[in-house]
Amino acid sequence: DENMMATVLSSALPARARGAPASTSGTTPRRRLRAALARRGGSTSTSSPPPKEVFQGQFGAWTVDAEDEREVFLYRLGLSVAAVSWAATGLSLLSPAAPAWFSGAGYAVGSFAFGGSLALIHIYVTPAKRFLQGLFLVGLLGSVFIFTREDCASVPAYVASHPSGVWFVGPLFASVTGVGFKEGVCYNKSEAFALAALTPTLLLAHLTGLFGEASGPVETSLLALWSAAFLSFAASKWGQPVHEDIGDKSVFEFMKLSEEEQQIQLRRLRDLGE
Repeated sequence: DENMMATVLSSALPARARGAPASTSGTTPRRRLRAALARRGGSTSTSSPPPKEVFQGQFGAWTVDAEDEREVFLYRLGLSVAAVSWAATGLSLLSPAAPAWFSGAGYAVGSFAFGGSLALIHIYVTPAKRFLQGLFLVGLLGSVFIFTREDCASVPAYVASHPSGVWFVGPLFASVTGVGFKEGVCYNKSEAFALAALTPTLLLAHLTGLFGEASGPVETSLLALWSAAFLSFAASKWGQPVHEDIGDKSVFEFMKLSEEEQQIQLRRLRDLGE
């Protein structure tokens, strides 16, 4: 019988020879993974990183690299540490139970953190940047001078009880005013403008005793507002795009060139413009 013969031969042949799907019991885990990814439209190859955003500067195109990101991170971190440290210092001055070393440590940590940010700040006009850094160094030296006095428990405590101490630490906070003004002008940050205005107001009010018998509560309020402005300003920096704190990178790169190289670059740009 032909039908019976076909049934016997079919049962004797391997499944693959009969056209049936092969068993997957012998496949490796890697093959099964590839098959699953293929069914889902995936790929086993590593995806390439997204292309970097290109910015058109005054002297050519530029991108943000890893070094730029590191500098901006450290700049913002320094501002944040300074804001928190100096706010804690102000609170300790208002608390009779706080030890003197706490205000001294907070002032020192905040000063060095701010100095680090000032070293990394991007300002097109190099003399202006050097001027702010010079003010900071003068104020830092003034702080060291106060610290070496025998009657100094801590620099903030000494300045709080001796208004003339503002002459020694004032230049350091003048650099804070400069940074606040720069950030306010560049990014229209209200908290930066507030920091730039409150810093000299607080120091001059304390130095001159402007508010007379009301100096204590008024200066305490000014200190609280100053701390709040600085904390708000430092926090707002983390929400900015990285490229904003860099500025026009092509300008800084152009300034690093020799005069001859700058002329070559300018001719090249003129040729491209034509």
